[in-house]
Amino acid sequence: MKPLLPLPIQYVCALALLLLLTQCRDVEPQPPKAEGFDKPLSPTKSHVAGSVIFPLRLLEDKINQELDTVLVGRGIPGTLFPFRVARAGRVHIQYTGQQVRLSTPLQLWMTKPFSSDTTPPDKPFCSLQINFQSPLNVTPDWRLASNVRFTDYDWVIKPQLRLLGREISLANLVKKLLQTFEPGIEAAIDGAIYKQLRLDQIVGPIWKDMQQPLQISKQYGLWLLPKPLAVEASPITGDKEKIIAHLRITFDTKTALQLNKPTHSPSPLPDLQKQEHLPRTAIVRLMSSVPYADVNQVLNSRITSDPPKLALGTLTVKHVSVYGGQRSLIVKTELDGLLDGTVYLRGRPVFDTLTNTLTVQNLDFDTETEAALPAPLRSMIHKGLVNVLDDLLTIRLADDIRQFPDKISKAFASGGTGQRAQLLIHSFRFVPQQLAVRPDGVQTLIRVESNVAVQMKKL
Repeated sequence: MKPLLPLPIQYVCALALLLLLTQCRDVEPQPPKAEGFDKPLSPTKSHVAGSVIFPLRLLEDKINQELDTVLVGRGIPGTLFPFRVARAGRVHIQYTGQQVRLSTPLQLWMTKPFSSDTTPPDKPFCSLQINFQSPLNVTPDWRLASNVRFTDYDWVIKPQLRLLGREISLANLVKKLLQTFEPGIEAAIDGAIYKQLRLDQIVGPIWKDMQQPLQISKQYGLWLLPKPLAVEASPITGDKEKIIAHLRITFDTKTALQLNKPTHSPSPLPDLQKQEHLPRTAIVRLMSSVPYADVNQVLNSRITSDPPKLALGTLTVKHVSVYGGQRSLIVKTELDGLLDGTVYLRGRPVFDTLTNTLTVQNLDFDTETEAALPAPLRSMIHKGLVNVLDDLLTIRLADDIRQFPDKISKAFASGGTGQRAQLLIHSFRFVPQQLAVRPDGVQTLIRVESNVAVQMKKL
């Protein structure tokens, strides 16, 4: 049996009948009370554990640049043995057995005994390959400190004196002279390392750059505001190609929800604290308190530019605001058209780990609103209104989280430090932990695990 009227005409008639029944209906249900909140989340520190990697080649270049060619003495005319000790080549560095091993060719020069003639001789008195070793530590004032000690040597040209046609070995004499010169040579190398290998010049710009607000989501105006507090270092390690300083930065984090970049006051680099052991994984706990006022500002900016419509355009969402109560997020929605007035919905804010979205779960009419709306009207607008509000209140962070390591790396590279070092992020894991509805906003605690290193490109 065919229907008396075509389906499109039936829809129009049904809508007209509904309009007659609900025309200009005003609703003002009692708003849910702003009471009954979650316990506040406890503040917790974050730690960025990472490594500053120094290629041995760069260290060699710096030490050779700083270390004078003449290590000890420049020859004092008129003395019995006016020696000077000079490098005949580069200082070479190895790292093995938790020690820095240094080797360099040395030459001993001697002018004429008991003579005021300062003319340099044609060739050195003797030459040898000399070896040193030293532990390497990080000091509280951000220097790499050594304690260089002589270990052994190999003759290249043995010291000899020709007397009455015979060659007389002076090796024992030179050995005693070297023992006299050793403290001066060791001090010269220690001074070159201490002066040139300054961690504060490397970490200082990183410390400053990491205090810059970092935009997590441009669409929602979500910013991460880190505040570093302290830096710790554990003993240096290394291998045949590099030495590694292991650091951990302790800091607080919070977030801001605003379109413009938040202001911040950077703090100076503190003294370095020493620890025997440090974890190698960075653990960042993003403690965020998003004020309802900030959320409402973002909601209204979106609604003003494009007011949502539903029920075939007969109902317009004029204004949306949120506040907390009964451990839920309460959504106050002002409507115009088919329904004039205010309705209230509530739901529980959650972080969906599968889609990496902040959303409101189980969003539905509050009991007072449900009682104030006729059943036909409630059924007609419920699904469309929930869908509109769900879209407005959902913060999709999947792409932003995937791009987060790249954003950090680019921010690092664009700063002054990026000219001298490269930030390496080997892993990145984003794990929501807690969420609390509070009187002034929603608190969230998200744990980020990462593995970070800083590769020096030049010193």
